[in-house]
Amino acid sequence: MRVRTIQVLLAVLFILLLFQVSTAGQKLRYNFEKEKAYTYSTLVESKTSGQSMGQDFSMTSSTDFDYAISLLQANAGVLTMNVEFKKFNVKLNMPMMGFNDSTMVMKEYVGKRVKVVATDIGKTLSVVPIDTIPPSRIQMMAGLNPSDLFKQVLLELPEKEVGLNDTWKKDAPDTVSRGGMKMTVKPNIEYKIVGEEKKNDLTCWKIVFSGTSTIEGSGNQRGMDVTIDGTVKVKGTAYFAPREGISVLTEQSSDTDMTTTFTGQQTGASTMSISSTVKIALVK
Repeated sequence: MRVRTIQVLLAVLFILLLFQVSTAGQKLRYNFEKEKAYTYSTLVESKTSGQSMGQDFSMTSSTDFDYAISLLQANAGVLTMNVEFKKFNVKLNMPMMGFNDSTMVMKEYVGKRVKVVATDIGKTLSVVPIDTIPPSRIQMMAGLNPSDLFKQVLLELPEKEVGLNDTWKKDAPDTVSRGGMKMTVKPNIEYKIVGEEKKNDLTCWKIVFSGTSTIEGSGNQRGMDVTIDGTVKVKGTAYFAPREGISVLTEQSSDTDMTTTFTGQQTGASTMSISSTVKIALVK
C-alpha cells in the first residue's frame, strides 16, 4: 500500500509538474527564431506529508533540469519544436523507499529529444519522443515518461488582444493516462497583466496568476481499483517578452491536498498534502 501511495504521489508531482507593457491591446504570440536554441533551467522543489494505513509519512524532493527549445517549423499558427534535455538531476529524501537525501544524476537523459507541436499561443497539441530513454527507477515508480514533462512546455497565452490590467482565464481540462490510471486536472486560473519589467535585458510584460484546480483520477493497478480526488491552489508570476515572442521567467507556488482510495485485493485510503515551488528561467 505504501509503495502504491508513493507511485501515485510521484505521478501527481510530475503532472503538476507537472506555467513592453502598453495600454494599447495586442495579441501575444510565441515567435521563436528558426534554428536558434532557447535554453531554459527548471527547478521544482516539494515537501509532502500524509497518512496511509494509519501511518504517517513525509518526503522532500528537488528536480533540477535544463532543456533547449529549437523551432523546426511554423505553419499557420502551429509550431513544431525540438526539445532536448541538457541536464537532469533529482534529489529525494524518502526513507520509506530507501532514498535518504539521495542525489541522482540522470546522465541517460542528457541529449535525448522530444518533438512538441503547439499553437503559437502555447497550447500543446502533441508530444512525441524522438530518442529512447532507458527506464530509471524513478521513472518506473512514477509510471511516467520524461517526455510527459513537456506536455505543457509553454505558458498558455490568450487568444484575444490584451493590454495593461487585462485578464484572461485558463479553464480547459487536461488528462494524462499512464499505468492503468487516468488523471484529469480541471483548472480555474486567472491571469492579469500588471506592468512592465526588464528581465535578461528584455522588456517583459509582468503577468500574475492565481486560482484553484481540481484533480480527479481513477483506474486499476495490481488488482486494485484506485480513485483520486484533490484540489490544487496555485499562484505565481510570469514574464513574457512580446517583441521577441518568448517566455523569460515563470515562478509559481502551489498547495495540493489529495485523497487516494484503494479497493480490491487491498482496501484503504491515504491522504497527502504537497507544497511545491517551480521556477522556469530563460538561460540564453
